[in-house]
Amino acid sequence: MIQLRTFTDSDFARLIDWIKSREILIQWAGPTEFVYPLSEEQLRNYLLGSKGEHSSRRIFTVIAEDGNACGHIELGAINLENQTASLCRVFIASEYRGRGLCTLLVEKLLTIGFGDMGLRRIELRVYGFNSSGIRCYEKAGFVKEGLLRKSQKVGDQYWDTIVMAVLREEWLSDRHKIGK
Repeated sequence: MIQLRTFTDSDFARLIDWIKSREILIQWAGPTEFVYPLSEEQLRNYLLGSKGEHSSRRIFTVIAEDGNACGHIELGAINLENQTASLCRVFIASEYRGRGLCTLLVEKLLTIGFGDMGLRRIELRVYGFNSSGIRCYEKAGFVKEGLLRKSQKVGDQYWDTIVMAVLREEWLSDRHKIGK
């Protein structure tokens, strides 16, 4: 079992410690908004987007069953008028990987987006080589909608980006089928 709690400045040092390279930063955050090395100043600016009644993002620290912080997740690009958002900045600490926590985490965030906020569509972008992430998202009901070929340059490599999404009615149907 996991819990989500609001990400605060007390989480900065831990997140900075988890992001150990430029490649990990790009995998976690994508190509914009942050530069390596991640800093408290960057995270303070990031946190500003989650303030206020109509904020564009909801940022969470993931708490494992043992009570320790084990990850990070964001529901970003929130557009209440259009009822859409983006699942992003998913990170599970290395010592907690392989336990199925990511699937639980994504399902919890979908419950917030579709159940609490009444969104109709949640999308995400994931790099094509991230097979475990893709499996997790598919398990949670996301469908591949597109491929952005060689969209991100990292060092001498170009990474493909896969666009995935799940609609509220699909999420409700999947939950009904498995009795959640």
